[in-house]
Amino acid sequence: MHPISRTSPLSVSEWTLGADSTADAIDRVAAAGYSSIELAAIPELDVRTARERLDAHGLTVSSLCWIGLGYPERDCAHASELVRRRAGDYLRASLDQADALGAPVLVVVPTFRVEPDPKGPEAELERAAATITAAAGASAGGDAVIALEALNRYETHLLRTLDDAEQLRRRIDLPNVELMADVFHMNIEEDSIAAALRRHAAHIVHVHLADNQRREPGSGQLDFASVFDTLDAVQYAGSLAMEFVPATDAAMRAGREWVQEQLQKVPKRS
Repeated sequence: MHPISRTSPLSVSEWTLGADSTADAIDRVAAAGYSSIELAAIPELDVRTARERLDAHGLTVSSLCWIGLGYPERDCAHASELVRRRAGDYLRASLDQADALGAPVLVVVPTFRVEPDPKGPEAELERAAATITAAAGASAGGDAVIALEALNRYETHLLRTLDDAEQLRRRIDLPNVELMADVFHMNIEEDSIAAALRRHAAHIVHVHLADNQRREPGSGQLDFASVFDTLDAVQYAGSLAMEFVPATDAAMRAGREWVQEQLQKVPKRS
């Protein structure tokens, strides 16, 4: 059996649901037929209650997702030392939360600012690396891996491609800091999604799925056949997390069914 064929765990990112609560999000994801969920990294979350709700549905936590949009103090690359310290505090708390919830991956977006620092990207990459290195080293969290996420030019200026994310990963150079691939953002920024996936395959530990218009996979024109074939070829064995909007109950079911059907079509390799 190849790594992604038939067996890849599918999850849904909580923030896309617009749910009234984490409990509501867990209920909806379970009802849509998923076995896993990507929870939002919310410091005030009652982990014990969430764990009980997850267990009641038989759900696992595929990952935790950094919530930085609308929170300017969660900027790992900011020029302000105070802002970076607060970002580091959030990162440490999120790693500990991931450990408590059994999440193997914490998705991290170092900055959501779209305007670059006048001093240039090198200074920002160095600041982000220092912030993440210090937080990762000080956290009491267990086995959770930080997965650096590249977005697109409309959502950030710093990490837009997997090459950008790799520059930061190398600066950090810790075994628990890796990369994640979001095919929606890659469709905007990469010259070739497949080539980028192959180039960085050794460090990709998490994947986000959405079609070219940010809706559920199969509703647009993104070449998912190439995506899934490439992930299989590089022996990707992590989760596939749906991160599309709007994540209605019907869209969640349709996306899951379509992706599962496509995974069955991945060519067998000897």
